[in-house]
Amino acid sequence: MGRGPTEEYYKVLNEDYVEGTLTCLKPSTIKRVVNVDFPNILNIEPTNKCNLACVYCPRERADKGIGIMDWDMYTRIIDEASEYEKLIILNLHKDGESFLHPRFIDMIRYAKKRDMAKTIHMNTNAICWTDRMIDELLDSGIDDITVSIDAARPETFHKHKAADCLERVERQVRSFFDKREKMRLDRPFVRVKIMEFDEISKDEIREFFKKWNGIADEVQVTGIHSWSGEIGGVAVTDEASPVRYPCVIMWYALVINWNGESTVCSVDWNTEIKIGDAKNQSIHEIWNSRELKDARKSQIDKCYDKYHVCKDCVVWVSIGDLTEWLTERKEFYL
Repeated sequence: MGRGPTEEYYKVLNEDYVEGTLTCLKPSTIKRVVNVDFPNILNIEPTNKCNLACVYCPRERADKGIGIMDWDMYTRIIDEASEYEKLIILNLHKDGESFLHPRFIDMIRYAKKRDMAKTIHMNTNAICWTDRMIDELLDSGIDDITVSIDAARPETFHKHKAADCLERVERQVRSFFDKREKMRLDRPFVRVKIMEFDEISKDEIREFFKKWNGIADEVQVTGIHSWSGEIGGVAVTDEASPVRYPCVIMWYALVINWNGESTVCSVDWNTEIKIGDAKNQSIHEIWNSRELKDARKSQIDKCYDKYHVCKDCVVWVSIGDLTEWLTERKEFYL
């Protein structure tokens, strides 16, 4: 989620985001767009089912169980979003592999039809990609895709993801680009990603970059975090700071889990900071809930250990310190 330790890999992924990340908005964007009516970024989890067992993912430990988002709830959320200023990004993923939702392509098409986001984005492992799925994806209208391949070598892929299918994934991703070129399409924009941390050698990262440079639209190298200490033995390589300051993500983004429960960011894998429920609340109501204001106030008050998920988190770092600006806008936390 965050920028890694090597600055040469930082790239502009989106004009509104800090260089090298699709999580942290630029301070200038934040000051221009945040409002009390509606979030600027929605992270919707179609499902938390997954076809991998990545060693650095706490998905299966979550109390919410495994499930898929109800179609009527999803369309209600999208319809409401269409009534407000366009989202900067609609992220159609969270803890699982979104293609395992039986109506995922329909979800993309519905959001695109409602024209409620500047960019519709998803993260995928691409294991589900078949020729038919690629055709449907190219026709769906999705704008931006991050493919988390995370390895250049089969043994690394197996070690981290407990699966032996790297070659098949690579073949299908290349097939995607071939089909897109034959159809003369320039969308969706597709980046392939690998994480820079102790368990992957610098040689393999360079190998990954060389393998995909010129094929993918972009090669992204990120850091890794430990889900705020939940995953033991992971040496965090996301950008860090010796000084703690408020996490501004709470001021512009909202997460809706597959079961409707809402939280403040995607790092909150176990919904510790539950701020509402989309099954029986509007997004506007959740965005103005007492629970969300209290979470923001804990940041203003520098009570960074109020929630376990915030205590050791580093995902907030890349935005920078906006304490003074946030403090002046009392409507967000009082």
